[in-house]
Amino acid sequence: MKPFVLHVLISLGGIALLAGCAGQQLNPNITVYDRDKVEDMGFSLPGNFSTRNYAKLGLMVLPGTITTNLFDEQTKRVMTDRLQDELAKVKRFSLIPTEGVDLTALYQFQQVGDIALPEDMAPVNVDVVANWNVSIRPERARDGRDQTLTFRCTVGMKLTDLHTRKIAYADNVDFTVVREQKLNRFGRVVEGFRFDDLKDIQGLAQDVAIQTSIRMANALGNAYPAGGQVVSMLGLDSMTINRGTEQGIANNMQMAVYTLLGDGEGVPVVLGHAEATPSTDFALLEMWEVNADNKYAARIIEEIEADPFNWLKTHKLYAVGYGMAVPPEWQTKDFYLPE
Repeated sequence: MKPFVLHVLISLGGIALLAGCAGQQLNPNITVYDRDKVEDMGFSLPGNFSTRNYAKLGLMVLPGTITTNLFDEQTKRVMTDRLQDELAKVKRFSLIPTEGVDLTALYQFQQVGDIALPEDMAPVNVDVVANWNVSIRPERARDGRDQTLTFRCTVGMKLTDLHTRKIAYADNVDFTVVREQKLNRFGRVVEGFRFDDLKDIQGLAQDVAIQTSIRMANALGNAYPAGGQVVSMLGLDSMTINRGTEQGIANNMQMAVYTLLGDGEGVPVVLGHAEATPSTDFALLEMWEVNADNKYAARIIEEIEADPFNWLKTHKLYAVGYGMAVPPEWQTKDFYLPE
């Protein structure tokens, strides 16, 4: 996959937020990073990290297009509702309903991208508009009286920033959902998934919706990585940042701890990797790996260890997470978190 660099200007509460710093490009299909994965990446920052972008985003998801002859209109509505319900569980952003919004104008805006959307048509408190479509193609593989149904799905995603008036991200991601069948000697289904069973079809639609939600959430997580500023510390082994679960910090989330050297935006220097234990609006960090081989990092680490309290009074320290915080229920089935 070609790495992308995203330049997005967002206004939240009157503060301009710029996402655009290049860094490590994350795997588009992985939503949870453990210590081994982070250690393998070295001391690099997630792509598009920004000290001014660690805030909750307002997200509006437009009704999507579902291309398949498997689902009737009712089932497509079930799938759309489930996708909205699943995305609402993700704490990184606030889901804004579409009721009362001129969707026609937003669809036209997404099709063209860099155009002037009239201010009176721009929905309130929305920073990013997401559009999606899914195509589903079933395949059969028979082994005696056992048959495996593989539903090959492609989800297309487009994220449009309402403040820059530009398309911020667009990509297609493939995934599969699998069902099993038992056949009799005449080839008829006697057990397992049935195409004529509405419950089975709607269950399939909901699983596809969950998978689609994960891809959309992960795209947003890569574009706007969660993070915060260190507001207190006893040392690098015990720090507190000013963001928690409500801002997308997950339990055991792996984070890069860094500071900025120089004037203006500054040059980021990663001091090490830490693991988060979040509360609602703050998180405790414990650093488990230090960047001792970098001469700039080593000097700063030495200064912090000598006097952490006074160092933090005159300097700023940040942490940014790898990957996306996902709801616990997304991890209850193996296929929910693809490698």
